[in-house]
Formats: sequence, structure tokens, C-alpha cells
Amino acid sequence: MSILSVALVIAVGFCSGFLNVLAGGGSLLTIPLLVFMGLDVSVANATNRVGVLFQNVFAAQHFHKKSLFRLKDCLFFGLPSLLGAALGTFGAVSLDERYLRIAVAVLICCMAVLLVLKPDMWEREREISLPRWVLILAMFLIGVYGGFIQAGVGFFLLWALVGLGGKDLLHANALKVVVIAMFTTLSLAIFLLNGMVNFPLGVVLAIGNFMGGIAGAHFAILKGNRWLRLILSVVVTVSAIRMLLSL
Repeated sequence: MSILSVALVIAVGFCSGFLNVLAGGGSLLTIPLLVFMGLDVSVANATNRVGVLFQNVFAAQHFHKKSLFRLKDCLFFGLPSLLGAALGTFGAVSLDERYLRIAVAVLICCMAVLLVLKPDMWEREREISLPRWVLILAMFLIGVYGGFIQAGVGFFLLWALVGLGGKDLLHANALKVVVIAMFTTLSLAIFLLNGMVNFPLGVVLAIGNFMGGIAGAHFAILKGNRWLRLILSVVVTVSAIRMLLSL
């Protein structure tokens, strides 16, 4: 790669890492970039996980220093998504993602409406009386999607952790990066075994993702729930529009 190409990948990776830690949807920037760099869509989808893993591991470490998540919550929410991701990743090797994108765009639009009309839902922790199996099933299905394509999975994790799990956005964000780090580790291993990862390009992308993830974690802790909700509203709306236009 030329110096200009490396700089471009790092810059887009930084923006992606920042968005992913604060809200989600960063992969909607990086996957098209990797395709532009000459990778097949399936290889771009797999290679993107290198940067995603780096950004979430380091962001999780930063959130951990501030005691923003508990180990038992990581296991409760993370293990079902881990199982789902295994299924989704194997599916990503061969399945067409077009129809999945349609459903995802519709769901993300619904989330944007809730962000605007029900702000209190996102800014305060609440008591939740849902059966545990509902949360487990939701996390499993989100894991399937995360293993399949990754792009936008942060939106659904925040929706589940806030809407179903009762977390506020700051704590949900911290828990989200841990869960994504867990299942991305597994997904990346499966893709590597199938020879679908361009590791040199993935490492360059990871440099930008890492820096953006750290910046996003700092911003989340500094600004708190209200700013997170506002940013999430904008990113969710733009991501939904982009997904619908790309169909």
C-alpha cells in the first residue's frame, strides 16, 4: 500500500472506532473502504473484525478502570451472543446479506424513533421485570447478526441493554464493548481458519480503530448519557438511510 492509502485507512478507522464505541455503525464506513481497497465483500467483512477487536478490547480496558461494568453482566449478556456469533459467522461464509439488510434498516429506523420520543428510556437505569430467557434470546439473535455482518450490531446491543436490560447509555456502552470483544474474538478466529482475512490491511485498520476507540471511551465518560443519546440519534438515522439507499 502507498503512504496515502495507509493514511486513508487509519483515518477512516479512527472515525469508525470513535463511532463504534459511542454508538455503533462504524463498520458502515470501513467495510466499503476495504472493498474500495480491492477486497471482496466477504473478505472485507472478515478483515474488518481485526480493527473491531482492537478498538473494543482497549475501550473495555478504559471503561473497566472507571468500574462501568460488572463481570457477571458480561457473562450473562456475553455468553448467549457468543453462541449466536458462532452460528452467524459460519453463515457469513456463504449467505447473501441483502434481505438481512432490509430487516436491519427497518429495525434501526424504529430505534431512531424511540431515541427521539422516549429520551428517559436511554438516560436512566431502570428496574426490569422481563424473564431472563427473553434477554438471553435477544442477545443470542444479536450475536447471530454480529457474527454474520457486524455493521450496526452496536445499535442492537444498546437497544437490548437499555430497552430490555434496564441499563443507562453510559453503562450500556461499557458493557457493549465487552460483549462485542467477546464474540468478535470467536468470529475472527473462524474467518482466519477459512482464509478470509487480509491481515496486513486489517492491522493498519486496527491502528485507526484503536485510537478512535480510546477517544470514544474518553468522550463517553466525559459527556455522559445525554450527549450519547444525541450522537446515537444522529448516527442511527444516517446509518438507516445509508442501508436503505444501498439495497
